[in-house]
Amino acid sequence: MDSLRTLSQDLTRLHQRLTGLLASLASPGGNLSTYVPDLDVIMQRLTATFGPSPDLIVRRFSVASGTFGLIGYLDHLVDVTIIDRDILRPLMQGTRTVDALPVGQATASTDWDTLIAAITQGNTVVCLRDAPTAWVIDTAQIPHRSLDRAETELAVRGPQEGFAEVLALQLSQVRHRLQSPTLTFEQLTVGSRYPVGIAIAYLQDVVNPALVAAVRERVQRIHAETVVNGTMVASYLRDRPGSLMPTVRNTERVDLIVWHLLNGKVAILVDGDPNVLSVPATLCDFYRTSDDYATAWYNTTFVRFIRWLGWGFGVYLPALYIALTEVNPDLVPPPLVILTAGSHTGLPFTPIVEVLVMILLIEILREAALRLPKMLSTTIGTIGAIVVGTAVVKAGFVSPQIIVVMTLTALSFFSGPSYELTGTWRIVGWIMLVAAFIYGVYGIVLATVGLSIKLVTETSFGVPYLTPLAPFRPVDGDDLMWRSPWTRFAHRHTTSRSTDNMWNPGPAQPPSNPHLRRGQIKHR
Repeated sequence: MDSLRTLSQDLTRLHQRLTGLLASLASPGGNLSTYVPDLDVIMQRLTATFGPSPDLIVRRFSVASGTFGLIGYLDHLVDVTIIDRDILRPLMQGTRTVDALPVGQATASTDWDTLIAAITQGNTVVCLRDAPTAWVIDTAQIPHRSLDRAETELAVRGPQEGFAEVLALQLSQVRHRLQSPTLTFEQLTVGSRYPVGIAIAYLQDVVNPALVAAVRERVQRIHAETVVNGTMVASYLRDRPGSLMPTVRNTERVDLIVWHLLNGKVAILVDGDPNVLSVPATLCDFYRTSDDYATAWYNTTFVRFIRWLGWGFGVYLPALYIALTEVNPDLVPPPLVILTAGSHTGLPFTPIVEVLVMILLIEILREAALRLPKMLSTTIGTIGAIVVGTAVVKAGFVSPQIIVVMTLTALSFFSGPSYELTGTWRIVGWIMLVAAFIYGVYGIVLATVGLSIKLVTETSFGVPYLTPLAPFRPVDGDDLMWRSPWTRFAHRHTTSRSTDNMWNPGPAQPPSNPHLRRGQIKHR
């Protein structure tokens, strides 16, 4: 009887192995479509999937119940201590089932694609002989850099924490800063061939459900092999992917994302990218920084005025210079015309050529300073600007007025807090320059009208891009071109159309006796 029972078990295992091999040959690309509880088939499947990868660890072990098991994981993505202490040792010493292991999370699965994806994410797959399912155990320990300050959006005051690249750490950073049970994360996967994890974050009691549904639908509609960063995801989320204006806010600051969530926006976190997306994003959102909410209201108001003034200088100053020196000199006072004409006497190039040459030099210096190591970039950028600026003037290629105009223009562009919007305004500045060279001041007016039409018709998840300026919403005046004191904040931004628009229930009441009277403090 024992020999017959042993023969029957061997035939059963042989049948299971043949079934698994047939399924492997019949499936597209040689992939198993169903889980087969045969350890040899499982080992062949894992080895064939990952190839000769030195970080793939697949090993057999004996279970205390008398059967055998198999464990598979990718080295350097797992916590080996958890595997040895909480998985292998209990199974080899007395634990009979995987669901009885002292681990945090264990999920049964019979889908091979799910098992392979779990291994690539740092999980461990445990299979027991003749068991109908495999188990996925969370043992992930993804390598990551230590949390550091945001490098692209420096702040003088307030929190300095920047996002990490690992999605799990990003979620914990937001959860730590916003400790509310209504903070919700929705986990999604993008990429038909190389999946990437994406999380949607929002406050349930504040956000508009229609906005969450729109973001979720657009993320699920991304049909690509993979996404390598948040910029690729943002291009799929935009209302008009080919538009010149950025309509998705991109930041690596945790406090700024928390502020957006509090105002009813939706954040999109992409695994592997420390820059987090926020929607909807209007033009005013790109000129709000975390410093605005960490300093006094009067200082914030003054700085915002400087930013908008810098935008005007960067976009219009070179165009106005060309228009008033080459096309419409009759609009300039005679003393200024004489000064400008005298500075160009003997120069080989016209003002438009001088401006183009200086723009190219500034762009080259900017790109060189950006690619050099940090210790050298500041020195090279400063010395390069001084040497080149002095040399081109002494060599007689450009006039001193061009140096002043282009220096103000370059500095004005970078007074804007958003890097992607800076690139947009540089392109707009080129358009203004060409219009000024062809039609003069009339061309600048026409280009401005075209820019206004473009801004008015632009939307971000259905929200007008110039909100709250067009359409004008006075309720957003507390945080528009200026910032009111915190005691006067009463409403959230209406751009996100949140379900709870009230920020504070009412203005703070002053104390009944705010001042100390003379004689109240007595000396001993």
